[in-house]
Amino acid sequence: MRLAVSLKLAKLMGYLSRKLLHKSGETIPGKVLLTIYPRALIVLSQAREIALVSGTNGKTSTTKALSEVVSQLGTTVSNKTGSNLDRASATTLMSPSQYAVLEVDELYLPRLIAETKPRVVLLLNLSRDQLHRMHEVKRVAKRWKAAVDAAPDTVFVGDVDDPFIGYALSDAANSVRVSFGGRRHGDGAVCPACGKYLQWNRDNYSCSCGLSNKNFDLERRAGLAAFRNAELANIAGAVLGAPSISFAPAVLERVIERKVSGIDCSIRLVKNPASWSEALTSVKGESVVLILNARQVDGLDTSWLWDVSFEALRGKNVAICGERAIDISYRLHVAGIENWLEADLPGALTHFNGASSVEVLAAYTAFFKLVSS
Repeated sequence: MRLAVSLKLAKLMGYLSRKLLHKSGETIPGKVLLTIYPRALIVLSQAREIALVSGTNGKTSTTKALSEVVSQLGTTVSNKTGSNLDRASATTLMSPSQYAVLEVDELYLPRLIAETKPRVVLLLNLSRDQLHRMHEVKRVAKRWKAAVDAAPDTVFVGDVDDPFIGYALSDAANSVRVSFGGRRHGDGAVCPACGKYLQWNRDNYSCSCGLSNKNFDLERRAGLAAFRNAELANIAGAVLGAPSISFAPAVLERVIERKVSGIDCSIRLVKNPASWSEALTSVKGESVVLILNARQVDGLDTSWLWDVSFEALRGKNVAICGERAIDISYRLHVAGIENWLEADLPGALTHFNGASSVEVLAAYTAFFKLVSS
């Protein structure tokens, strides 16, 4: 009776949020529900198969992909829009289904594992992100490992080319460790298991304590993040019995095409060192705009700019804008890369008159402002 009343109140608040405040109503119902019925996640997870997806980069697009894979098996609900705190999961689980695929914030993952008892958890990666909130990567990895060790009935699928994922899965009772042939990790100097320096042989790591990406269960060919995440989504789906789906890499990239000031812009989400590095390697054209903000969800600390190589921009036409444009403009100046500093995107685009297209790398808040306008 208490749960039924709580659900009605939560749904009413969601309705009022949409009608009166013109909000999406995605998180308010879950927040209200968890406030008046704290065990809601536990109860609502029962009698359905749960899959969780977490990582620093690629959560939203991979959750969409895994949801598509799992939906072949039966009715599936998912928080596909990027809201990934516990309240968003609660809102999603308010809808009945046979399956649920939930994107989960890194810090909330241990709670969701404990309360939803998922059948499978997909761990993508861990790297520096929102340092004011996440702190050091190893701290998050330790929380993940404790959650993994406490869930022997859950199957954990993870990309062990990331040493922090390898560490989190090192004592898992049920896991599928996947390697894509190895790759360097910007935060992978020290072993997260024992504190010694990791030994890197080109793109592969090992440690005297035994941690290594050579201890894999499945090996797939190397590829960019979009390819890797598509493979991981299919592997996680297979745990539930779902057949694989072939995804075009673009489906798992946060890239939106928009015409701004009469110029075709390919706008890509970049939000931390890992995603900036990935995006910079994929820049193909000669005209590039970089937009950097540092609001709460972007991460307040921009010191990570000095750990990203911008060499891919050398010789290109680069314009900079955003609330922290000076930070990135100076970073490029030190690297010997000429750039124009402008107040906003339309101003930046004035430097590319006559260009058929421009590639835009935009921080989190800038990206969503552009794609929603």
